[in-house]
Amino acid sequence: MNFNKNLKSDIDIGMLLSQVDRLCTKKFGQNAQNAGINISQDQWLVLGPVWKTDGISQKDIAEYCGKDKTSVTKIIDTLEKKNLMVRVPDQLDQRIKRVFLSNKGKEMMKSALPVMEQTSNEVRKGITDEEINLFKDVLNKIYKNITAD
Repeated sequence: MNFNKNLKSDIDIGMLLSQVDRLCTKKFGQNAQNAGINISQDQWLVLGPVWKTDGISQKDIAEYCGKDKTSVTKIIDTLEKKNLMVRVPDQLDQRIKRVFLSNKGKEMMKSALPVMEQTSNEVRKGITDEEINLFKDVLNKIYKNITAD
């Protein structure tokens, strides 16, 4: 009986994490659309590391986002077509592509940051910083357990 109870608890955690992720993505999309920003959550996930580290490599973006290189390449292709970023071959190793925000990309990011803050505030409503930090600690432990192999 205890095994079944633990299994249900584990399934509930996984399902809850999945649902919360989906709903947060949906909430960000709604807030971005209401602000007149045409960007998907996946595009935001790729833009974020480039905003933090202009000139980051595509490989590092993929690792940062937890996405495979092919998916990141397709997202960057889309963002280049929107004139939000550019890829430049590395000066020392031509196989490495460095990714930079264009001026349009920088302006869009400045517009999107308040949307992210709004979404974060909506998601964190009634939750203390201590609770958020504990939640992050637990998620990091789960992540390490899963990726330890």
